[in-house]
Amino acid sequence: MPPGWMFIADFGMRQRTEDPRAIAANVALGQDVLGQDVLDAEGALADYIAAQVKLIDGHLTGAKIAGPQAVAFAGAQEACLLFVGHRPAGAGDMLHAQTYVRAGRWLGIVTLTTPEAQLRAVRADYEAFMKGLRILPPPAQ
Repeated sequence: MPPGWMFIADFGMRQRTEDPRAIAANVALGQDVLGQDVLDAEGALADYIAAQVKLIDGHLTGAKIAGPQAVAFAGAQEACLLFVGHRPAGAGDMLHAQTYVRAGRWLGIVTLTTPEAQLRAVRADYEAFMKGLRILPPPAQ
């Protein structure tokens, strides 16, 4: 865990802030399972991300989306990075960097959420956290 961040069970990590009114950066970890019909389908991850982009467009007014862009992630069959920027009322510009990682039917999703003005300050901690993540084999039945 990078200094200045705290672990949150079943979520990920959150940046510690001195000001309780400040919007703190956070990194959320999630997962999904792709349907059996897309296990070996070409473009399965791209289709999943396209569906996510539709959801984002439907929920965030004026969202600016960049990507997806292929990235490397150890142990993944494919991985992509998607950036989403938006301006919620009263919060200033926010940025979400979403990394989608596929291994078989399993899909991991890592989302950095930060005020855009803080990206430079939290980027090194986020990248260090990402380097420490690993895809584990499924638990034995």
